[in-house]
Amino acid sequence: MPQAIEGSGQPLPNWAKAVATHLPRTAAAMLVLDHAHRTRSPLDPELRAKFRWVVARENRCDYSQAVALDDLRRAGATDETIATLQGASERWPEGDRDPLEFARWLTVDAPSIDDALFERIRRRLGDEQVAAMVLHAAYGNFQDRIVLGLGLPLEPDGPLPPLDVRFAENAFQLAPLTPQVAEPLASTEVGDVVADDPAWSSLSYEELQKRLERQRERQPRLPIPTWDEVKGRLPPAMAVRPTRIVWSLITYGYAAELQIPWSICTRTMWAELPGDRVFEESLFWIQTRTIRCNYCMGHCEMLMEVAGLSPEEVAQRTRRLAGSDWSAFPAAEQRAFDYARKLTATPWALTASDYRTLERDLGPDKAMSTFWWLCRGLYMTRISDGFQLPLERENVFAPPKE
Repeated sequence: MPQAIEGSGQPLPNWAKAVATHLPRTAAAMLVLDHAHRTRSPLDPELRAKFRWVVARENRCDYSQAVALDDLRRAGATDETIATLQGASERWPEGDRDPLEFARWLTVDAPSIDDALFERIRRRLGDEQVAAMVLHAAYGNFQDRIVLGLGLPLEPDGPLPPLDVRFAENAFQLAPLTPQVAEPLASTEVGDVVADDPAWSSLSYEELQKRLERQRERQPRLPIPTWDEVKGRLPPAMAVRPTRIVWSLITYGYAAELQIPWSICTRTMWAELPGDRVFEESLFWIQTRTIRCNYCMGHCEMLMEVAGLSPEEVAQRTRRLAGSDWSAFPAAEQRAFDYARKLTATPWALTASDYRTLERDLGPDKAMSTFWWLCRGLYMTRISDGFQLPLERENVFAPPKE
């Protein structure tokens, strides 16, 4: 990891150690991100810890449940409060019920969240707090998959408190990165190496495109800030390029203290181990199809174009991904697509063998960067569906037309 300016010498959580083996700068950025979520949120510390525990429970992540309960105790909760949280939801305090039910839906079925639930929380707690809840759930779903996918145990002296550490600014990537242009991938007929899932192809490519169109008409749950309203909240290096991306305007506009360290994490990972963007967006497309995130699916298609594919090539590729016959893709990619579905839908079912297959197919470094990218997908989609963002009609990742 890069040298810490402040806070060095503290015990590291197991997830940081595991990621640092291949992505040391990214692991350092993750420590800063974790500290932000556990100490700097506008949410009440007790409610924040309860919220995180519900996310971890739904993901069946024992590690994160233990950490959340430890945070809850440090916030002053009694044994009775913890027992109530772990009991039947009908016995939760009235003030907790809507937020904790929101946490559950954000984890198990984010596209089905009722607008009325979001609006009740918003009216009671305000825009910034409900926005922070969306980002907390997104972070929890990302972190739980890091832990579950790598099979990480709790530290011997854990749960560990949030690590207060500071690194030099040049340790991380702050400025936006433009995806490298990729050559169109040649079709390689190797036959299907992944068992067909009839449910996967039950939704046609044409129906998926209709869903994207409906998402373009969606009204967001919070007003969308303008770039002029957002840019002053960003570090100078992150404000060099105006953005038209609704996802970014919402997250920076309402929860900059949580979103800035997340953006630094993702940009640092891209800079540390650049990948094949067409392959990455294909993996992300699989994830969006798995959990029905129409907004992010539309962004996958945009980013494939930015990475060098024509609209016709994007349509051909995503049509194949939507079907049950993946024989046009290399065997290693097919297995990675299947891994993406499993990590997205049932992360608790992942095994050490699953990750070893990823390493064998892609190599140790690319396996870790691909795994991290896939965990990232659960952050991105939870935010899109938590806010119900309208899909932009133009390609907001392409350079502005002169």
